[in-house]
Amino acid sequence: MRTLFPILLLGLAAPLAAQEPESPRFRVALGLAGGYFDYDTDGSNLDDDTDAGFFRLQFEGTSKRGFGGGLRLESYTSDDDLFAGTGFADSEASNGTLFAHFTYRFEEHRFAMPVRIGLMLNGLVLTENATDDESTFGSIGPYFEVAPEFTIAGRRNVQWSLYSELGVGVGGTAIEFDGDSNDYNSATAFFGLELGTRLRLANFEIGLAYLGRWQSMDESDEENGQVALGYDAQFQGLMLSLGVVF
Repeated sequence: MRTLFPILLLGLAAPLAAQEPESPRFRVALGLAGGYFDYDTDGSNLDDDTDAGFFRLQFEGTSKRGFGGGLRLESYTSDDDLFAGTGFADSEASNGTLFAHFTYRFEEHRFAMPVRIGLMLNGLVLTENATDDESTFGSIGPYFEVAPEFTIAGRRNVQWSLYSELGVGVGGTAIEFDGDSNDYNSATAFFGLELGTRLRLANFEIGLAYLGRWQSMDESDEENGQVALGYDAQFQGLMLSLGVVF
């Protein structure tokens, strides 16, 4: 997880010289992905991976001067055989993220790069199948993202582009375990990566991309002689997206 942060520097190396777009721009998009979820606990054998499905809904609008904002909702759920065969109870993982952000969109000829900064809310829940006992990790904190895109072919109504999205954030995390009265607190780092291509036909858009989401929590502060162990969790998959741009 921590070794991935330097990749963000590649996105920041993109040219920042920009000119104002010709008109306001609004984009609404839906994304669906299939992939796998991996969960590793620090200092424990509670480690496993399994298949998972991903859903995303996003909206973003910018003015003629490039200023604006947006909202992005992401969610993924693993199969219910997580930790099977490891000596721990079979479980299911679910993860939800809400990212509300301000946007400034740089644009020049065939190159555009939205820069987003805002507040992220994230919830990761591990649920044991037999008992429905839950381990809940809720985080809130700032998140920063750049999304360079280069149009490689096309005209005004038909365009083909390559794009990436690179994001990093950190949040304070509250932890609750069913059957444990202690309230644990920690911090979680987040990293996001998306690499793909988009085809736009008039106002309609279709895209295909690799998608990665990583988060890494430190061991919690001690509560009554106990701690919540740190973990690394990730989703990686292939995403199909459909959108409208106007």
